[in-house]
Amino acid sequence: MSTVRPRIGVSWMAPDEAETHVLVQAVRDAGGDPLPLVTTQPEWTTAIRTLRGLVLSGGNAVDPRRYGQVNEGLCRTVIPERDALEYEAFESCRDRRLPILGVCRGHQFLNVACGGSMLQDLPITTVAHEATGDPSVFHPVNVMPGTRLAALAGAGQVRVNSRHHQGLRAEHVAPGLRITAVATDGVVEGIEAMDGGFLVGIQFHPERHGEVPEMVGIFRLLVEAAA
Repeated sequence: MSTVRPRIGVSWMAPDEAETHVLVQAVRDAGGDPLPLVTTQPEWTTAIRTLRGLVLSGGNAVDPRRYGQVNEGLCRTVIPERDALEYEAFESCRDRRLPILGVCRGHQFLNVACGGSMLQDLPITTVAHEATGDPSVFHPVNVMPGTRLAALAGAGQVRVNSRHHQGLRAEHVAPGLRITAVATDGVVEGIEAMDGGFLVGIQFHPERHGEVPEMVGIFRLLVEAAA
């Protein structure tokens, strides 16, 4: 691995948390040079060209029009400008075969950007997915063998944290992506590119210190792929 820290974009950061956000810190701790792509930055296109990798962060809902649906009022906050800017960043990095990691909403956005769909709101199941504050809620997922997540935490059952009310199931996964982790109620918790490129989505939050230590290494794998 190069001693030069690869520049990793971290999307949609509020200016007052751009340097302290846990995702920015996770990239830095993994050996990357995080570049917060802030909500007020008009030069996204210029900044994107300097990146060697990208992290798509969590937050508000993806606009349902991106996956051919009408907003049924379940999406809460939708920010079309964010979707447009993140799609620009995603396309730029994917066209250059740079590593991309989507976390929570970023996992959902990555799937939609690749041609998939999603649920605007998860039905009530036996699994608690949404945390209304701190701490997170937790539930088991089944990690598929032969995947990047299995390389980190081992195949089989792993406990992850959860902070979302939207998601996807197997029928929503985009062409060219495969499922790497799934909850017991069928909600897809991890996806990756089938062609071996570093295009990875995770529904959980390894950046939240101490909650899923088995998965923190995903940021190291991202940085190594960007080096």
